[in-house]
Amino acid sequence: MTIVIEDIPYNLEDFLFKNLILTENNAPNCLASEFLTTWISGCKEFKIQTSGSTGEPKSIILKRKWMEASALQTINILGLWNENVLCCLPCNKIGGLMMIVRSLAGGFNLTIHEPKADPLSRIELDHTFTFISLVPAQLVSIFESKDSIEKLNKFKTVLLGGAPLSNETLDQLNLIIPDVYLTYGMTETCSHIALQKLNNGSWSRFKVNDYVDIKTDDMGLLSINGFQTGNEWVHTKDIVKIHDSKSFEFIGRADFMINSGGYKIFPEVLEQKIKTLFKLKGWEANLAITDIAHEKWGSSVVLVMDKHKTPSEHQIIDYLIVKLLKHELPKQVLILDVIPYFDNGKLNRLRLRELVSAIS
Repeated sequence: MTIVIEDIPYNLEDFLFKNLILTENNAPNCLASEFLTTWISGCKEFKIQTSGSTGEPKSIILKRKWMEASALQTINILGLWNENVLCCLPCNKIGGLMMIVRSLAGGFNLTIHEPKADPLSRIELDHTFTFISLVPAQLVSIFESKDSIEKLNKFKTVLLGGAPLSNETLDQLNLIIPDVYLTYGMTETCSHIALQKLNNGSWSRFKVNDYVDIKTDDMGLLSINGFQTGNEWVHTKDIVKIHDSKSFEFIGRADFMINSGGYKIFPEVLEQKIKTLFKLKGWEANLAITDIAHEKWGSSVVLVMDKHKTPSEHQIIDYLIVKLLKHELPKQVLILDVIPYFDNGKLNRLRLRELVSAIS
């Protein structure tokens, strides 16, 4: 096994010499090197920061054996063998760290690059990488470059972080060679506990990893139990529809569910519905759904878009009024210079709600 960090090659033994590794000036190098040093030294617990996509980021403790179990599940499910891994996610978050752990567990060659919008721009066309994990924003950037698409087609397997994909991006996945899997999971579950294949014989729902149990409460909130959770139930605020003990459909976050006049509206679902309708009209717009307080109905739906090739509010309402259910119809259309996203490509719904409330 070889490990390359920002073009500097190492052997596993090198990471036992902390002074040698941690004198590197590049921050991504130091983050990766520090983790590798503590892991190879036999550390049993790791403090890892959550993404903060639904609240303030926080640090939690994950045990080594939980992370190893998660890594081995991924290796088994995807049939990984003798891989050349490219890690281009932040090495201080679970997505990047688990790519390192999977490489260590499988004895795979590992190359770590600083995260970039298009992480393939700096690798050669004739590269030998086979396995990569991306966030959707990186995939969109890759699709904007013919060279990067050609490089992507040399991979065998691609993992995608849990942010939703646009219909356009989903269509483009059917034109590429590697198998692409959407992940469902979180820091507390040591990365993904379920996968949904998006091309090459796609799956209509998430399939749960072996040795992981799921259940929902009366509200449909998902709970997860497995070895990587310490065999304790982790309770989420995600509303899902369980089809059987090993598959489910993601509906939306309970935190951001809109209750308007007694109707429950999930922004993630309505966003995809509107994006599909816009595509039929040939409209290009980056959009999101949020809500504002309404004296009578509790909350009302707000459609937010950026300024990129946006149709007029009058055109939008006239079109959607005959396409959407009455309670789904946005009561307001707002244009923002920039819709807020996290670095991992997930929509910052808390910040979006704050911005809309301030404007309204």
